[in-house]
Amino acid sequence: VFQNCYHVYEGVDKVIPVDVYVPGCPPKPEAIIYGVVKLLEKLQKAKFR
Repeated sequence: VFQNCYHVYEGVDKVIPVDVYVPGCPPKPEAIIYGVVKLLEKLQKAKFR
């Protein structure tokens, strides 16, 4: 609906760095948990580098 409106920017990843995407609008609780798990995995990998 708002895709081509002047006040909508095409994605937050063009403004700030994004580590994990959580699908859905609104996202289901399972999707939020999945996103948190992926973020924790990414943080653990970065910690051991």
